[in-house]
Amino acid sequence: MLDIKLVREQTQAVKTGLGNRNFNTAVIDEVLKLDEKYREQRTRLEQKQQALNAASKAVGMWMGKLKKDPAAPVPKEIADALGKTPKGPDEAKEELRLFGDQISNIDRMIGELGKEIEARLQMVPNLPSAQTPVGKDETGNVVRKTWGEAPKFAFKPKPHWELGKHYGLELETGGRISGSGFPFLRGPLARLERALINLYIDFHTRENGYTECWTPFMVRRETLVNSGQLPKFEEEMYQLGKGDELYLIPTAEVPLTSVHADSVLDKEQLPIRYCAFTPCFRREAGAAGKDTRGILRVHQFSKVEMMVTTTPDKSAEEHETLTRCAEKLLELLELPYRRLELCTGDIGFGAARCYDLEVYAVGVEKWLEVSSCSNFTDYQARRAKIRFKDADKQNKLCHTLNGSGLALPRVMIGILENNQDAEGRVRLPKALHAYYGKEFL
Repeated sequence: MLDIKLVREQTQAVKTGLGNRNFNTAVIDEVLKLDEKYREQRTRLEQKQQALNAASKAVGMWMGKLKKDPAAPVPKEIADALGKTPKGPDEAKEELRLFGDQISNIDRMIGELGKEIEARLQMVPNLPSAQTPVGKDETGNVVRKTWGEAPKFAFKPKPHWELGKHYGLELETGGRISGSGFPFLRGPLARLERALINLYIDFHTRENGYTECWTPFMVRRETLVNSGQLPKFEEEMYQLGKGDELYLIPTAEVPLTSVHADSVLDKEQLPIRYCAFTPCFRREAGAAGKDTRGILRVHQFSKVEMMVTTTPDKSAEEHETLTRCAEKLLELLELPYRRLELCTGDIGFGAARCYDLEVYAVGVEKWLEVSSCSNFTDYQARRAKIRFKDADKQNKLCHTLNGSGLALPRVMIGILENNQDAEGRVRLPKALHAYYGKEFL
């Protein structure tokens, strides 16, 4: 969530950044109008509270004087607070009680205005960083790096849905059980999925210094708000029964972001690096008709997520490190990939800067996103109140980052399609032999 102080003091810069994201900045004007009312009422509240405090103190002193002098005049503080002169202490106390009710009403109004401002700001995306290329849509993304080459075959390579039939990809079975978008894996491919998950987790914990976590797969609404998924992406979520108010997670980023919610961390603890394997559940409401063959786009899939919490001065460095962790995995798996830097018109809602890693799959002849590595700066930390104590013992907002390390379905597509032979056999990358137990599926 954006800092209201930033919106107030650097309005044009905020509007320019949001405009580069194709975001309608009219909401910023709405926020500023509400903020003006909010600050006016805060000033009014403070003035009335000061007047009430002074008048309440004066009542006590007046009553003491009246015992000695029944003609003692009404103190100025009481008359100023009430805007009139009460006839006696009893009337003054009753009027001050009503005055206190007015203050309570103003306080409630301030609370409502604050909630309204927050609700509007929750629908405003993060500002892109100065390094993010400006572009209208995905055509403005920039290829920053490529690694490896797509294999060449003397035969026409098959897409994964044809190859997968022989190795346990049962789309029809999953469809009967749960509907389309819920693939069922049996035998070799189920074993391959488990092998990949174990490789990912071992690599991140042993080589990259991540702490393995096991998270809940269902979370409360406020947990999704903390990570920026709600209220913006409500239609993408799977929500449980009305009485539960729980949602199935779209990514492990959601529970991992809230591990340190409402916390003040010691600077020496940072950076904190977590990784977790979870299933991920997404309705993909905005993707109807896209990539419907095989397991290119599904409603349930497995993923290992990397999550970093750090100080603002280290977040750019951590972004590069996190992205390299995902890239090294792709290199271990011998998959040709490219690093895209997303432009302002294509970057994720909460991200300030983002790299997508895409694997080339020869069967479908496409670049497939297998990881999205984002620096959220303080956007999530402000929502979740994740802070650290700096050298001056002041509480400052942390920066959060996350990236897929890696998602499963499209990595499996790359392995199947890029390692096939003319007979339909699939050779596994060397890094998987020990995890899978043999060289071929």
